Amino acid sequence: MEKSNHSSSQENIESGAINLLKNCANVNKGDRIVIVGESGPDPFFEVELCDVVAQVSQKMGCTAEIIMTAPMTLDDEFPKNLASAMETADVTIFFSRLGDQQRFSSMPGAGKKIMTYTVSLDHLGAPFGRADYQVGRKIQQKLLKTLVRTKSYQIVAPCGTNLVSKLNPSEDFLKTAQTTTNFTVDLFPEMIFPPVNCLNLQGRVVFRHFLLSTGTRIYDNSALKINSDIIAIVENSRIVGFEGAPEEVKTLKDQLQRAAAITGGDPYIINSWHTGINPNTFYNGDPYANLEQWGTVAFGSPRYTHIHCAGNEPGDVCLQVFDATITCDDQVLWDKGEFVFLNKPEIKAIWQTDDGGNEMYQSSQSIGI
Repeated sequence: MEKSNHSSSQENIESGAINLLKNCANVNKGDRIVIVGESGPDPFFEVELCDVVAQVSQKMGCTAEIIMTAPMTLDDEFPKNLASAMETADVTIFFSRLGDQQRFSSMPGAGKKIMTYTVSLDHLGAPFGRADYQVGRKIQQKLLKTLVRTKSYQIVAPCGTNLVSKLNPSEDFLKTAQTTTNFTVDLFPEMIFPPVNCLNLQGRVVFRHFLLSTGTRIYDNSALKINSDIIAIVENSRIVGFEGAPEEVKTLKDQLQRAAAITGGDPYIINSWHTGINPNTFYNGDPYANLEQWGTVAFGSPRYTHIHCAGNEPGDVCLQVFDATITCDDQVLWDKGEFVFLNKPEIKAIWQTDDGGNEMYQSSQSIGI
């Protein structure tokens, strides 16, 4: 990502911090807040974020401690100094990939844990960070209620991807069938819904542009550029064949096998999928300059459906499908990358206020692809 020139005003940046602390973390006067920043080479998050949120939290009558730590590698243990601090924290806020890596795992302490995706001060000060968190939360919950009733879905994209899943009518799409993997952290801002575990998935998925990791485990060369399309044939949620240039197919299969070896899982399994629900998601700069960093924030865009595969849940490879139309039963929820669920009258009533305060939900932003 290009270095921000901090075009957001200080007032807007502080407004984003208040949204995080008040509307998401629900902090109260006297609370102890641990703010985790990212150290190490090439951090994805601007270090100034920690200082801003610490200062705003102190204005709110809280105590704040900043702990800088690097993301975990495959052999690392959870940092002991951070674990100790979290044991007595009311809220832990991650401006670090460490929180993303642990989003499916339990962490120390009984306090609230929040993983942020405001990677820069400009993200915090933009509508992306300032849009009322509780509004986004209500929209996500309404979407989940819609998904719960779904008995079949289809994902179709311009690249040629066409995937269909028909579920047992007696099964509950998200609950009884246990088809989601829940997060152990809250996400700020609302970006996504818990991934839908793939059941009886059939069709074709096109590998295009690049592959990324799912962010749960860091491994070398996790971002793989794809030079020409590869079509994967999917039967019962597993890739059973590939079509494409032989050298490209070999490179792809090597990547899937290498990633699956981390957990000893099936390299060709399609684990789960989800799609962004935050139209304010944006990314300035060249995604190819740092694809994994791009993926840290871009995944919240409704243009971006990401499918997890290779290895045990949640998988260690993320493939990208852009501008998909996703139909659940007879309802189109995303149309060519637009989150049209927001246009339903009962959903519009949530975000479209008289003062226009949430009009920002109408527009989708650029993510560089």
